Amino acid sequence: MAAKFVTIATFWEPWEAHLARDMLLDAGVNCFLSGENFVATYWLLAGADRGIKLKVAGQDAPKAVKILKADKNEAIKETADSGSDGQEETEVCPKCRSTNIEYERFSRKVFFLSILLLKFPLPFPCVRYKCRSCGYTWR
Repeated sequence: MAAKFVTIATFWEPWEAHLARDMLLDAGVNCFLSGENFVATYWLLAGADRGIKLKVAGQDAPKAVKILKADKNEAIKETADSGSDGQEETEVCPKCRSTNIEYERFSRKVFFLSILLLKFPLPFPCVRYKCRSCGYTWR
């Protein structure tokens, strides 16, 4: 019977995806990256494919998630121990308290609409934040 694969993490940068994949492979969990070439080739349309997906077999998913969370907690602890004064402010989503935030300087809707109608892009300033975890947007 064929194993079902599940997505356990999504990345926007190829280097982050490769680090997570290599970490799982070192721990003995078979995994692969999906959508990597699309994001690298068509970076402007990467949001349509929801980024680079890290996939593992269904029975290995709990183990893989545990490994990735342990590494994330370890990285946070190392950052805290490195002498950071905590003076740098990180934006936090007001809805879900996630720090996985995307800063938008230009309106994507106007950008793509201008390509459709005028055949060239018009960058329209629009300063706002978007949470990649829950999709909430705010200024």
